[in-house]
Amino acid sequence: MAGRPATARGGGLSGIHIGLIAFAFVSVAALGGFVFQLTKVKSAEQAADQAQRRLSSYGTPPAYYQNEATARRTTVFGVMSDDLNKMAKLVAGEEAVAAALEQRANDLLAEIHASKPDIVNPTDTLFTAIRALDGSLTAGRQTNESQSRQMETQRGTIDSLTRQVETARSTFEQQIAKTKSDYEQATAGFDRSLAEKDAQLAQVRSALEAHERELQQARRGADQDRRELELVNTRQANLIARLQDQIKDLKGTFDAEAILKKADGRILRAIPGSEIVYINLGADNNVKIGMPFEVYSQTGSFGKDPRGKASLEVLTLMSSTAECRVTRGVPGQPVMEGDIVVNLAYEQGRRPRFVIRGDFDLDFDGRIDVDGAANMAAIVRRWGGEVVPALDEGVDFVVIGVAPNVPTFPAGTSDVVRDQAERRALEASRFRTLIDEARALHIPVITQNQFLFLTGYTDSLGLR
Repeated sequence: MAGRPATARGGGLSGIHIGLIAFAFVSVAALGGFVFQLTKVKSAEQAADQAQRRLSSYGTPPAYYQNEATARRTTVFGVMSDDLNKMAKLVAGEEAVAAALEQRANDLLAEIHASKPDIVNPTDTLFTAIRALDGSLTAGRQTNESQSRQMETQRGTIDSLTRQVETARSTFEQQIAKTKSDYEQATAGFDRSLAEKDAQLAQVRSALEAHERELQQARRGADQDRRELELVNTRQANLIARLQDQIKDLKGTFDAEAILKKADGRILRAIPGSEIVYINLGADNNVKIGMPFEVYSQTGSFGKDPRGKASLEVLTLMSSTAECRVTRGVPGQPVMEGDIVVNLAYEQGRRPRFVIRGDFDLDFDGRIDVDGAANMAAIVRRWGGEVVPALDEGVDFVVIGVAPNVPTFPAGTSDVVRDQAERRALEASRFRTLIDEARALHIPVITQNQFLFLTGYTDSLGLR
């Protein structure tokens, strides 16, 4: 008969039931583990999202810091913080944040620039500033070393000069002793000579007294003659004065120093102790290289002769100035700024006109030069003047040499020689007539030496 299976004895669970129960427990445990793992994955995803957001906010560090963090087994921020602290101690000597370091660096650069603006700029980096300061220090050290060597050299020179001074002093003392001995001997001889001269003087005084008496008598006679001559001279002077007044009315007055009062230029700059001066004439004023000038004081007066205090020669030309060399000077009369310069043959804006007459000795050898007059004319033309053959009211100066010599010949001289003598006599007559006519026209008559002085040839021709 069919029925349900018989159970084990004692009513216990079969193996199937146990397997089912075990499977149920395993399934429940697996499900719980799955839920637990699912929860952990969710938490990990949230943590990963948070980490990603933090990385995005911090940025990506350089590979150096990542490698250093791995090598040191620490974080990137730890490496960066450690390096920042080291840098702060290197720069400031203590830990500090970047903003503080930057502020202190900028303040320091500004402070250095204020004291050394030619070495450090406020925009320089610390390394640039340190390198610039080091270069300046090195240059200063080298300069000090060079100056030290120069001081040693100067010290040696001073020692040498000191020895020379001592030697010179010893020699000088010996010479003084010898001079003193010679002076004592000379004094003794002078006293003897003086006694002899006193005796001679007494004799001369006696003779002079006799001559004085004779002179008094002659003087009384001369006084009478002088009074008579004075009356004649007074009449002639009055006549000359009236004639001069008439000439002045016709032609006007002539100033003997008008040449200087019409100065060609002036000294712009004169350096004491230097042979170089500068004048206010240049290429625009038709000045030429080599042109001489004579220098006079600002008062423009001649003195005993028309020679100036100095002579100049143009060396270099600018447009309105010229550099000149002092070729002659007078001791105690230095060339001063404002002094006037003159060249008789030169004048701005016009050519002065000259008449040249007579014989000339330009080389001062005591003999008349064959071409002396031609050389004088060449000097005039060289510096801008014009030489004309005849005298008229437009002539500025008459330059005269020695009057033509008229030789005398014994009887029987040939006709050729006699003709030459007559021509010389005619030239001499014309020479004197020309001078008289020039003075009547109030035209300056200038001798050879005066002309050379007033054209600055005093040095080149040996007329010191």
